[in-house]
Amino acid sequence: MDYKIEELNIEDRLEELDLKLPVGLSFFPENFETAKKKGDFIFTESMVDLNKLFRQSNISFGAFGGDTELYRSRKNADIYLPAIFLSFSLISENPNIVSVSLNILSSYVYDRLKGSLVKNIAQVEFYIETKEKGKVKKISFKGDSEALKNFENIIKALK
Repeated sequence: MDYKIEELNIEDRLEELDLKLPVGLSFFPENFETAKKKGDFIFTESMVDLNKLFRQSNISFGAFGGDTELYRSRKNADIYLPAIFLSFSLISENPNIVSVSLNILSSYVYDRLKGSLVKNIAQVEFYIETKEKGKVKKISFKGDSEALKNFENIIKALK
C-alpha cells in the first residue's frame, strides 16, 4: 500500500467554478484542480459501475458539479477509481459510512482483479473535508483490494 496526503485550500477554486462543497458523498472529477469550468470536468469511467453499487447499498452518491458525459478510460491493467469526497459533517454524523464505502470499493477492485495472473493495483483519491472552512485533505492511494479495505483508520484519523 502506498499513499500520499496533501492539504488543500479549495475555497478559491470553488469560487472560480461557482460551486459549493457537497454535504455528503460525491465523486470528484479527475481534473478538479485544472478545469476551466464545471462543464469541463472529467470523471473516471468506473464511476458509472460504482454509482450502481453504492445505490444498491442505499448510499447516495453524485457527481460533483452535476451530471456529466465526460469519462476517461485507461487501457492498462491497473484500476482507476473515481476520486471520492467525504464531507466533515457526514463523517461526524455517520462514522460507519467510511467503512461501508471502503468495503464497496475493495469488493469492486477484488472482483475486477479476480483471476488475473499479474499483480494489479487500484488507484483512488479521497478528498476529506476538515473542520476548517475551505480546507480539504487529499489522499492519493495505490494498493490492492485488501489494503483499500484496511485504509479506514487513516481516513478517520484525518477528520
